[in-house]
Amino acid sequence: MTNKLQLPSSINASWLRSQDAGLQEQVVPQVLRLAKTELAERHHRQQALIALVERYAYPLFEQVMAHSSSRLILSDVDGYLIHHWGVKRYNDKLATIALETGVNWLEQYKGTNAIGTAIATGQAVSVIGEQHFIQQHRFMSCSACPIFSPKGEMLAILDITSEQQRHTQQTMLLAASLAQQVETALLCQLPESHYRVDLAAQPHLLNSGWQGIVVADSEGKVLGLNPMARQLVDKLHVGEALASHFGEDWQQAHLADKANLHLQTKALKARPIVSKSITSKSESRDPRVNTAWWQACKVVSKSIPLLILGETGVGKERFVKQLHQQSQRASKALQAVNCAALPNELVEAELFGYQAGAFTGANPKGFVGKIRQADGGFLFLDEIGEMPLAAQARLLRVLQEREVVPVGGNQAYKVDIQVVAATHVNLQQRVSEGLFREDLYYRLKGLQISLPALRERSDIGLLINKLHQRYCEHKQDIEQRLFSKMLAYTWPGNLRELDNFMQVACLMTEQQALLRSADLPESLQQQLVLTSPLEQNCEQAELQQTIEQNIAQVYQHCQGNVTKSAKLLGISRNTLYRKLRQLKLKH
Repeated sequence: MTNKLQLPSSINASWLRSQDAGLQEQVVPQVLRLAKTELAERHHRQQALIALVERYAYPLFEQVMAHSSSRLILSDVDGYLIHHWGVKRYNDKLATIALETGVNWLEQYKGTNAIGTAIATGQAVSVIGEQHFIQQHRFMSCSACPIFSPKGEMLAILDITSEQQRHTQQTMLLAASLAQQVETALLCQLPESHYRVDLAAQPHLLNSGWQGIVVADSEGKVLGLNPMARQLVDKLHVGEALASHFGEDWQQAHLADKANLHLQTKALKARPIVSKSITSKSESRDPRVNTAWWQACKVVSKSIPLLILGETGVGKERFVKQLHQQSQRASKALQAVNCAALPNELVEAELFGYQAGAFTGANPKGFVGKIRQADGGFLFLDEIGEMPLAAQARLLRVLQEREVVPVGGNQAYKVDIQVVAATHVNLQQRVSEGLFREDLYYRLKGLQISLPALRERSDIGLLINKLHQRYCEHKQDIEQRLFSKMLAYTWPGNLRELDNFMQVACLMTEQQALLRSADLPESLQQQLVLTSPLEQNCEQAELQQTIEQNIAQVYQHCQGNVTKSAKLLGISRNTLYRKLRQLKLKH
């Protein structure tokens, strides 16, 4: 048995709570798992938070923890695991302890663990190896941090779990930093947000990533603040005027005498006004993307189904969001379902909904499903090629009849939806293989468009600069050598890969006036090593030119003596004769 006297006080207190819950170290606890339909509902409720984690936290996690057997896990405040990123399959030990979506990891069910203890204490915590209460869990290390809303409510827990790896203080700091990235995104996306005020006790901490952040409206009234700001400023609440705490000149960078804090204020970017005209232009300057945009706008104005093809990461989802915003259905919902991200058994419940009491453990109120939630708006079926055949049959009926019957129910509900499907696979091939219904394929294919890969786009340079401007908080230029490498790189992950690359690059070099290749993390430098054939040809040409210059210089130094020149160059006389003839230095 682990000696509890050697445990940190916070872990020791958690052990006592675990014992009070009736758990025993040597006994594997029973697994509390959500029913599949309820998991789908919780997953749906957390979609906005999941998207923020994917955009603002996962790229940095991937760069730092890429070479470890680790997962980034999102848990709700009830202790249920909702989503995870990182290694797709656990090793044998982790696979046996039910560390997957839908399982509850509160202390009362799993004993001392980072997720459960972070929920119990409302604080960041690491639980390393032997510190876990349940003996079966002591082979892993976990670091977790709560995510708080702009009003200070705990929203979720972000956790890093690794097998056979002792988490250091740096891992704990990483987990806390990832949570703070999400909290900052939540803050800056508040409706009516106009000003962002960074606070710190020392000026060099204002851009450290650990500063306090307050967001205010156009009149200087507080809309929300992060946990660090709550610590730095006593009794600062939502709705209060910033001037009452920081003085009338709070918009200027200064030391606020009243709070004894350094301030840095900047205006948040105004949200663009969305045009409702179907002739609106896309954000692209690539002619193929613009043609696809124009065609797509035409068909959605007539509620004709749209099928979008393109490699993973080319921006299909963003394309659909812009299409929805400018359409006549913009005032209604855009409901998105990633058919590849959901387990097969959850797809039907997520799409079609289910009747109250349809399954054991189902929500007693039932669930309307994404199709009915999209009534009057857009239904976006991403990775449609991965949809199970059973769900395909039900979807075909919805498209034909314009009505949906919930799982376990008999009543049909009329729906008016614009259907947009997308995939990176060859649907015709899947039809021939019997994996996709031919009748559904032609029903979805009202208009089929293709989005080009990033490496094929004529506006790749503009996209690089645009993303750099988005993520760079201070004036910074891109080194020409790095820019050339980025232009030449093939970007197999397309826009998603470029977005992640630029986000991490700007974060790692935020204090520098020039974004240089040499200052990037090694993983990002290696990422650009895989160059395009064009750059390889350029490098080969440069090498060839260097060799030729060297031969000419040695030959001239030896005053035309071929034998002496060949010896100095380390090549045969015949090879040197051939090179000299190519350089027209000898006949």
